[in-house]
Amino acid sequence: MLLKSKTVVVTGGSMGLGFAVARKCAREGANVVIAARNKKDLDRALAELKKQSMGRCAAFVLDVGALNRVVDFASWCKNKFRTIHGLVNCAGIYGPIGRLNVVDLKLFEDTVQINFLGTVRMCHAFYPLFDPDARKKIVNFSGGGAAAPFPNYSAYAAGKAAVVRFTENLAVEWAGDQFDINCVAPGFVVTRLHEQTMEKGAALAGESFFENTKKQIQNGGVSPELAANLVSFLLSDQSDGITGKFISAPWDPWQDAGFQERLRTDKDLATLRRIDGRTFVKSEA
Repeated sequence: MLLKSKTVVVTGGSMGLGFAVARKCAREGANVVIAARNKKDLDRALAELKKQSMGRCAAFVLDVGALNRVVDFASWCKNKFRTIHGLVNCAGIYGPIGRLNVVDLKLFEDTVQINFLGTVRMCHAFYPLFDPDARKKIVNFSGGGAAAPFPNYSAYAAGKAAVVRFTENLAVEWAGDQFDINCVAPGFVVTRLHEQTMEKGAALAGESFFENTKKQIQNGGVSPELAANLVSFLLSDQSDGITGKFISAPWDPWQDAGFQERLRTDKDLATLRRIDGRTFVKSEA
């Protein structure tokens, strides 16, 4: 019951990774609010959450790409729950697939609107709703392209890299307000997004990524529960003082107490830094 009596908002919470996060939060005792664009998917997810939750659960139809809807959602949450303790920004799309010279730039812009600016809007709109007397937690999601090039998915990759840097910036800006703000890399979790890769084929997606996607789908990919467990930890009091970090759910030993302490004390660890102490080192001059 890591999140007992806390209220957590999860965008993209109707299915896939977002639903796994919402379900974990519910099982840990939180009041959970899920938001997504499709009402039918939301209703199905909400019914499942209510079966497993000891807290209150609610759902809201939301497109994070529309500022007015994000503002409406924040107002609705304030009326229904008064304050919140955690925000998880999981809503996202792949966007156009292919080389930049052939993709639709309107779809490119829409992808950045949802994946990056949607996260920005949620943080901005929900800032006043956080309990002033409690430690405040925000968890954002990165994806392919945030830590390495992701060719043929430039809209998605650039937006996710921006989310990581935004997370680092906000962690510094809001540090005085008792916020812990982090970004999670979930690994290759098999979701509906990957159906788009299979539909576009190797010619647009790239032979290497297309074949890897096919293999991951066949093998089941990375369990969404790994990311859900990490998010639950980052929303809990156990993670107090860990902020501004970019953490991999399947690859980082985040459950290790020693690693957790390094996250608190090493300002360059798990961040977008060119100086990493290995390939690039600090000059003695």
